[in-house]
Amino acid sequence: MIPPLPAADAPGSEKRVFYALKGAPGTEKWTILHSLGISSAWTGEFGEIDFVILIPDRGVVCAEIKGGRVTQKDGVWFTQRFGSEVQERLKRSPFSQAQKGMWKLDRALDLKFGAGSWESRCPIGWIVILSDVDCPPVTPEFTRDEVIDQRDMVADFVDKILNAPSLVHLSERHDLCPPTAATCRRLLSFLRPDFDRIIVPATSILETERRILALTEEQYAVLDSIADNRVCIVKGPAGTGKTNIGMEAARRLSLQGKRVLLACFNKNLGLWLSKYVEDQGLAGVDAGHMHALLRDRIGSSSFADELPAATGEDDRDLYDRIYFDLGALAIEEANERYDAVVVDEAQDFDPERLADVLKAFTGSAAEARTILLGDFTRQALYGKSTSALEKLRAAFAGAPTFGLSINCRNTRRIATQTDQMCGFTGTKVSDKQIDGDSVEVSFEASEDAVVARASHIVTALRMAGYPSQDVVLLGSRKRENSSVKNSSVLGGWRLRDTLSAGAGELSYSTVHAFKGLERPVVIVIDAGASGSDETDSLLYVAMSRARVRLFVICPEEARSRINQRITDWAMGLATAVAR
Repeated sequence: MIPPLPAADAPGSEKRVFYALKGAPGTEKWTILHSLGISSAWTGEFGEIDFVILIPDRGVVCAEIKGGRVTQKDGVWFTQRFGSEVQERLKRSPFSQAQKGMWKLDRALDLKFGAGSWESRCPIGWIVILSDVDCPPVTPEFTRDEVIDQRDMVADFVDKILNAPSLVHLSERHDLCPPTAATCRRLLSFLRPDFDRIIVPATSILETERRILALTEEQYAVLDSIADNRVCIVKGPAGTGKTNIGMEAARRLSLQGKRVLLACFNKNLGLWLSKYVEDQGLAGVDAGHMHALLRDRIGSSSFADELPAATGEDDRDLYDRIYFDLGALAIEEANERYDAVVVDEAQDFDPERLADVLKAFTGSAAEARTILLGDFTRQALYGKSTSALEKLRAAFAGAPTFGLSINCRNTRRIATQTDQMCGFTGTKVSDKQIDGDSVEVSFEASEDAVVARASHIVTALRMAGYPSQDVVLLGSRKRENSSVKNSSVLGGWRLRDTLSAGAGELSYSTVHAFKGLERPVVIVIDAGASGSDETDSLLYVAMSRARVRLFVICPEEARSRINQRITDWAMGLATAVAR
């Protein structure tokens, strides 16, 4: 069974079928996928199949589940859940839904593996399971053998799946071939990612690198936990998958027909989230960075004139207070409501004002969902106190907190070096992570020396074949105030700000602007000089953006402090091991 347990919010009918399939004798060699999504990229329209059953030496069966009361009136199908007085009108009959899922899966296999491949020649059938009622009167649309009803559920229904008429009919075709165990494994390697693998947040705003990352057991546990709670907090150091959790939670809620707001603090991350939602075709999901979302609402409200008058205020007051105060009023005025709100980078918001805005967005509805994700170690860069987590818990009283600790982004050496130079962060490295290349740390006494070192690194990367879009130069200050302020070219690549960098151009970004994003290769400059908490936070965020290669160019005056910190880290580790 994939997943091994049904989602906590899965319909009761699907849970009953799930456990019936899991415990049925004769299914030991079957692979059963629950709630398989098929992207619109494969078939032109997003779809979901309740159960996909891979049966070696037989074929694939797509099962459509309908629970509760089932009614057909004047050619229209309705279902009614237990305890509900409301009938839900279906767009099409269960049999049409099952067949549509079958054809979408068949089309996806053709596109993925190619016509004539063993995978595309696999017989695919369908069946409808009415778990709580008897089979309705047979019509030309279906036969009795194409339905498993509540009486079949308590009998041996495995045989009915094996002998689904659509599958039996295909056995007569000589151009099709029942899947071997090896073919089933290849099918699974393609099908499973649509359900339990998610796209890692892109490392670039305009040129996104797409890669697939299997969810860790820890992330599975957190996803299951947040599904069981109306309001919850997810905390974890950089690279532990918080943004991934938020994206997957939003996706699952969207598939349930919920209207979802997916928001964050950082502008560039907000742009990426918005593009992700658009690319994935997630219906009912709005995404972006919170201040832009609030600005849009204020601008469309009767409070629009009050925002320009406030732009002369201190920036912190504008972004921490005024946007949220006016935003909450604008949302209430428009009576705009979401079924669920997912907020990443929660550590950077004022908790009480965030709570007010989220209450406005959800209308404080009892069934509304709120998911807050944040890094409360060293990633609060916007003047928030070290007690951010406690204040967030106070603002969202009763919200349970779930922790992530396994680093899924950085190589082992990058994660370890970040821990050494920035202090213990509580992160652990996944056993799946490779050691990777050593982190190169250098100390330079002048801006000219920083430029020379950075140019040398970029030249080496360019000669090694790294594309410019895989590399970013991160600094603690804007480019015009950084060590490379007088440089238009580094190592043969023209230096441009991240949002305007094109092919063959090296991106420069402040650490603040790049928070929440990542790149295969990161070069850090101008960080780690003062030793203040803010400087340590900048260094921590900058270093943790790198997935594969990391270069850190520190001011010479930071050498003794950083070396001492590395020594302290080693002594602390030795003490911990001795215990």
